[in-house]
Amino acid sequence: MRWLIALLLSLGLAAAEIAAPLPAFFRALKINGTAGKPLTYGRGHLQVDALAGRLYKVRFVGPVDDLEDAGRVIAAAVGAPEAKDAFVRWFRANRSAIAAQGRPVRVGLGRSYALELAVAKDLRFEVAPLEVPEAAFGPPRHLLGTRGPLIREYSDFYCPYCERLALQVFPKLKAELIEKGLARFDYRHFPLVEIHPDAARAALASECAAEQQRFWPYHDALFAALARDRSVNYEALAGKLGLDRNRFSACLSEARYQKVVDGMRAEAERLGLSGTPTVFVGPFLLPNPFDLESYRNYLAMAAAQKTRANR
Repeated sequence: MRWLIALLLSLGLAAAEIAAPLPAFFRALKINGTAGKPLTYGRGHLQVDALAGRLYKVRFVGPVDDLEDAGRVIAAAVGAPEAKDAFVRWFRANRSAIAAQGRPVRVGLGRSYALELAVAKDLRFEVAPLEVPEAAFGPPRHLLGTRGPLIREYSDFYCPYCERLALQVFPKLKAELIEKGLARFDYRHFPLVEIHPDAARAALASECAAEQQRFWPYHDALFAALARDRSVNYEALAGKLGLDRNRFSACLSEARYQKVVDGMRAEAERLGLSGTPTVFVGPFLLPNPFDLESYRNYLAMAAAQKTRANR
């Protein structure tokens, strides 16, 4: 996820058009269209790719001076009307630098999308979701579920947004997707020790619970306990869950799983992640990890992409 230039757009967590049912994108542009077929938009030409009936990629070719139409296409693709004006301002400020590259330039659109564009006699670009090859992830360690695309969460026990995800969203994910065989789920440590000094020790505690095959009960209990009181006794919590407390305490005092936690954090940093929770659905970086429908859409795309690759 190394970008040549950072395009700073303030994209919120509203429902995005990429991964949403394809008709929503065409409605946003007030046109009729079909995936895979070129169509005219303004003074340019537009083509979209779909996966499982959902918007996957958007390609546009148009005059370099037709930035308004180009901006509208980008805004519709990411579901953020404010992206149009942001793109126009950014492009005007960086046009010369982009042209000087002599090749396509890849920039980030918010946290979850990528824009690849080139400037010559015309302006050409593609908007797509951010994807990470499955081989870039380490093997699952704390896995729930037996079927379906893999959801990976990079999390920090002391992160308030991770707490919200664990206590409010995860139970629904578990009941509606994981237990129904529509998805699998893997928890991965990304302790942000620079702002949460106790996060690494909490991750170690959860690994010591995993040593006794109790990671998920400890995960749930630890998030719930931290929501009530940030001063949690990890050993006492293990005792409440019926773990062998002496074995747990020895594991924690030895920092027995330090390499595991450090390795997951290094993986997150290698992927370019900067915050928690960060969630991937299959290869796709999920824009809004608090929206259940977003999971459903990206799961459908991940399954369709795998089917396409296996043909």
